[in-house]
Parts: sequence; C-alpha cells; structure tokens
Amino acid sequence: MGTNQVDHSSRHPSPLPTHRPFGPGKYASLSDSRYRESVAVAKDVREKRQLEETSNRLSSALDQVMEVIAILDAGNGAIIYSNALFAQIFGQPSHWAPKQMFMDLFECRILATALEQARSGQAWTGRSSLKTLAGKTITFEGTVSPVRTVEGTVESLVVRLRDITLEVEKDRHLRQAQKMDALGAVAGGMAHDFNNLIGAILNAAELIEVQVGPDSPIQRKLEIIQQVGGRARELSAQILNFSRRTDDTWIPFDLTGLVTEVASLLQATLPKNVEVRNDLAQGIRILGDPSQLHQVIMNLGINGSQAMQPDGGVLSIHLQPAEAGRRVGDQSFLEPCVLLTIEDTGCGMDPLTMERIFEPFFTTKELGQGTGLGLSVVYGIVHGHGGNLQVASEPGKGSSFKIRLPVHPDLRKGLATA
Repeated sequence: MGTNQVDHSSRHPSPLPTHRPFGPGKYASLSDSRYRESVAVAKDVREKRQLEETSNRLSSALDQVMEVIAILDAGNGAIIYSNALFAQIFGQPSHWAPKQMFMDLFECRILATALEQARSGQAWTGRSSLKTLAGKTITFEGTVSPVRTVEGTVESLVVRLRDITLEVEKDRHLRQAQKMDALGAVAGGMAHDFNNLIGAILNAAELIEVQVGPDSPIQRKLEIIQQVGGRARELSAQILNFSRRTDDTWIPFDLTGLVTEVASLLQATLPKNVEVRNDLAQGIRILGDPSQLHQVIMNLGINGSQAMQPDGGVLSIHLQPAEAGRRVGDQSFLEPCVLLTIEDTGCGMDPLTMERIFEPFFTTKELGQGTGLGLSVVYGIVHGHGGNLQVASEPGKGSSFKIRLPVHPDLRKGLATA
C-alpha cells in the first residue's frame, strides 16, 4: 500500500520573487525633461486661459463705453477690432467686406488726415463731422493714437470718437437764444422810430385816398399800403415783446385762409418776374398768433423774391397736415402737426451762409439794403409757437424753408378730417 502524503506546498503556482530594490530610472525626477515639458504645458494653458479672461473682460468693458472705439491696422487701415457702439453707428461687422477698411464706412476728410498723422507716430485730437453710408451726419470729437512695437514701429492705430451732435445743437440753440436777447435789448428804440415811419406812410395814404375817386385804379394800391402798414405796426409790437413772448393772445384760426391771403398779397407786391404758386390743404386750423405767422410767410416770401433777382423765378408755398407717425419728405413726426413749406428758385446759399442766416443783424445784402432782422424774427416766431424750422439750400439751386407747427389737442380732430 502506498502511504498518504500531505502536500505542504504553497497555493501560489510559484514562490514569490525575492525582494529587489527599484533602480534609479523608476523615480520621476524634478530634473526629468518630460516633467519639465508637462509643467510648461500646464503653465501655458493657464496663462492662455487668464489671457482670454482678461481679453473678454476688456472687450465687455469697451462695449459699455459710450464712445466709438476701433483698432486699425496701421498699414492699410483695416479694422482689427471695434466695440458695440461702432457697430450701431457704422453697421454690423457681418455686413462688412473681408478686411473692412475703416475709411470706407463714411465720408470725412479730417479723419483721413488724422490717420496719416498717426501713422507717422503723432497722435491726433480734434473735432469734425462725418456722413455715414446711411446718410446720417454726426458731429464728433475724438483721438487717433499710434500703437508702437518694442522696436518703435507703428503697427496699429486706436481710434476713439464721441458723438457730440446733440451737444452742438444745444449750444447752437443757446447762442441763438442769447442773440434773441440782444435783439430784445435794442427793440424798444427801433420800434419807436419804426412806428413813426409807418404812421407817416399811413397818414399820406389816407390823404391820397381822399383826393382820388372811388373808381380810380390807385385805390387798390392804397388799400395794399394800408393793409401792409397795419401789419407793420403789429410787427413793431411783436419786436417789443420778442424776448418775452407768451401765448396769452393765441387764438384758434384758419391757417389755410391766412396763407391764401399772404400768397395773394405777395403776388400783388412782388416784382412781375416772380410767379407765386401755392398748394394748400383746406380747413387747417391751429392755435397761435395770426399776425406773427403772417409776418413769417411775408418775410420768407420777400427773401425768396430777392434771391431770384434779377432773372425772377417761382415762389412756391405748400401747406399740408402731417399725422402722427407719418413721414413727409425726409421728416417723421411723433405728434400731429402742420408742415408749411416755402421754396424759391433763386441763387441759393452756401453752407457758411446757412449757418448764420438766423443771426440778428446778419445780412448778405449791400449796406442800406437790409437790416438782417427778417429771418431772426422768423426763427423766434416759429420756435415761440413750439415749432421748428429746417432749411435746405445749395448755390444755384434755390432754397427751401420747412416749418413744422404743432396742432393744439383741441384742434386735432379738425386736422384729421381736413
């Protein structure tokens, strides 16, 4: 019989290996090149992330600035960066051409000169106006600054523009108001002498009327003299109250009838080579001073006639209602109003003259031919009625005066049914 044997061997298929120490190549040494590369990559990623966060914060901050900010390539003027306000004024970048050129988005010679100056290394600061491709004119003040490399080469240009159109308009109105105050300061003495002259003219007209028969053709001319003389007296009173005008004497009246009367008067008194044409909407009633608005139309009609001499031309008078939200020509109106347009085919005006035509005592006429008060009186009356006045003119192409007058709430129903 065989003997039983007990297997005292381990359950492991083979005995555990003997202890062997790790060699030096098994440790990750700080001097290992692969470790240094890993650290460098991690640092580079961290720096890029920080740079992106800083760039995003900077871009967000510039989008909140109420100024146009743009960075341009110094070589060709292409836009590298622009903020949100830039896109609002000049159009969205998605509509731009590839490598959009800054100067192709508007018209402005001053900025073109400013870019050239900045390319040479000199910053530019100034004020001018530009016209966008959409036709909007903007007055701005701004800077164009060069950005240099370490070597000193100008590689880009930073443009900053602030829209001051409204500020300039407010300043213009303030200066105009100050001029109106100056006109009021000298009105007393002028009105006194003016009344004396008008009184002498009217007295002479009355004496002539007594001496001529009722069927005489002179009678009609005397009536015109007396009618115009009466209006002149009213004008004298207006000048006296020019700087302290109130609406206490305003009344509802038929503006269509008033314009018709003035058009007939102009046709009878202007030179024969001036044709007066009118296109008037019927039944327009507003709240105001009829004698003041009569003077407005007369002054503009006489000025237009003088601008058409010696060749003559056509004086056109248009009157039409403008409902709220309606667009008439290049104007849109938020409230119902009336638009009175007086146009001539005369010599027109250059931009420098147009800037000064409403200044008291400014005139382009020869010495002794005009006082320079006509258009300043027109300006004051229109704004005194809560309206505004726009002028369009070019040398050799005549002038157009567009007067917008508000409609009193009680009279809007009548305007809507006109």
